[in-house]
Amino acid sequence: MNSQIRMFGVVGVLAIFSVAAQASPAPQAGNTSNGQKVFAAQKCDGCHGLKGEGGAGDAGGPQIAPPPVSLPMFLNTVRNPKDPMPAFSKEQVSDAELTDVYAFLKSIGGSASAQASAAQPAAGNAVNGKRIYAMAGCYECHDNEGQGGAGTGPRLAPPIGFAGFIHQLRSPSDEMPPYTSKVLSDAEVADIYAYLQSVPKAPALASIPLLK
Repeated sequence: MNSQIRMFGVVGVLAIFSVAAQASPAPQAGNTSNGQKVFAAQKCDGCHGLKGEGGAGDAGGPQIAPPPVSLPMFLNTVRNPKDPMPAFSKEQVSDAELTDVYAFLKSIGGSASAQASAAQPAAGNAVNGKRIYAMAGCYECHDNEGQGGAGTGPRLAPPIGFAGFIHQLRSPSDEMPPYTSKVLSDAEVADIYAYLQSVPKAPALASIPLLK
């Protein structure tokens, strides 16, 4: 460090630190006011409602307020969406503007108690959930107990948080087909979720004698 100071001088070292700081900017919280303007300017409200509550009809988009995914996943969904949502390039809307939109959607998600409630499913019936899981053909990709299929669907049991679970079900981010409320109601999804929660956790590898 001392040799660097002698070579570049104090001003030069400060310049190096400044460049490094610019290369790794701190995460931005987002500007909710600008986010609302961008949300309207990009006509997001046409499909998702004025406050991200979800659109009506077959062409309506899902509820996105409060956002059910993290900011990186939100950005990826906007850049690489599934049909019928169009993709938004960085030339159309920047990452900074999308961060503002994300902040806006978080700000109108309701009270802390309302958000907590939205993140939790209604009390589900695991027995009925197992029946619906089979009837809907979930086992074809995720196997009979949500343990994941070989080269098909990922492991589902134990499930992720309910908000993320139902968002993936309604608006999947991969090759999985979407399951709208016309195919599976929220109550049926809650039952499937309860069933996946009831599946016993896989034993640790160290506890299996043949693998020791």
